[in-house]
Amino acid sequence: MVVVGAITWIAVAGHDDDSGSSASTVQQADVRDGGPQVGDRAPDFTATTLDGKKVSLSEYAGKPVILNFWASWCNPCREEFPLFREELARHDGDYVMLGVDNRDIESDARKFAREQRADWPIASDSSNAVYKAYGAVGLPQTFFIKPDGTIAVRYYQAIPDAAEFRKGLAKITQSSST
Repeated sequence: MVVVGAITWIAVAGHDDDSGSSASTVQQADVRDGGPQVGDRAPDFTATTLDGKKVSLSEYAGKPVILNFWASWCNPCREEFPLFREELARHDGDYVMLGVDNRDIESDARKFAREQRADWPIASDSSNAVYKAYGAVGLPQTFFIKPDGTIAVRYYQAIPDAAEFRKGLAKITQSSST
């Protein structure tokens, strides 16, 4: 009797190299379970924008940042965009608006951003890494980040109106003594 054995070796290669990958990367040291809360440091990340450029949160160090997670298929996100555009124009230069498009078809996101005249950087989070690092559990979510990199306000839903937006903005644009 002859026993023939065979071993099949299957290797699954990850896509950890950066050769043309548009995957988002997050500084893991900055990530905590449940994502950052008010008073925590905002996790740094690097991602590719919808227009093909690299963007990192850290490039805006020392500036107030509003970080908004959205998708073109999300109706509350769609309702927020005019508010963001209007407030950014109203407070020109007072802060940086940075969008993160999440779980979306990139061509749909580009089309929507173009229709909305969103002229701020919008990162594509196709790998879901940034969304997870921020502990996001739905869309939209918005983080108001102080110039020192800490979270001042976290909205778990759409910002209801300009008055509420301006309250959050005041918390990141006023001096650190307030």
